[in-house]
Amino acid sequence: MKMNYLLGVAGVLIAVSGHAQQCQIDRMTTSQLQLNATSQTRSALSFKVNCDLKYAIQFRTRNAEGVSGRSYLTNGRLGRLQTQMNISGGSGSRWGAPMSSLGSDQYIVTVQLLERPNALTPAGDYTDDLYISLFF
Repeated sequence: MKMNYLLGVAGVLIAVSGHAQQCQIDRMTTSQLQLNATSQTRSALSFKVNCDLKYAIQFRTRNAEGVSGRSYLTNGRLGRLQTQMNISGGSGSRWGAPMSSLGSDQYIVTVQLLERPNALTPAGDYTDDLYISLFF
């Protein structure tokens, strides 16, 4: 049975409004979070946001189930595995809603597989997409 679990950072959207402010995301540790086929496995990425002025940041996933960070990996067919995502750093830990912050912040996003694949779990590549939007 081939199982590969992957959560990709599908896009970093930077929305610009107003003056020529400087705002950037850098020091991203990885563009893909990979999970092993064991229960409670975790993966993390970190990055830094540097802005001259106040900014807002929003974290979303393609398969989000509300604002708690609960999501799932899917193989595009019937296979589905629950995950829990968490944000640390910056000004909070809300999913799907912009959070305001000021200056420079380090963020860490972690994902944890909540259920253990078994012999009945359909084989395939299981994915979800993480979207990070930065507004300034």
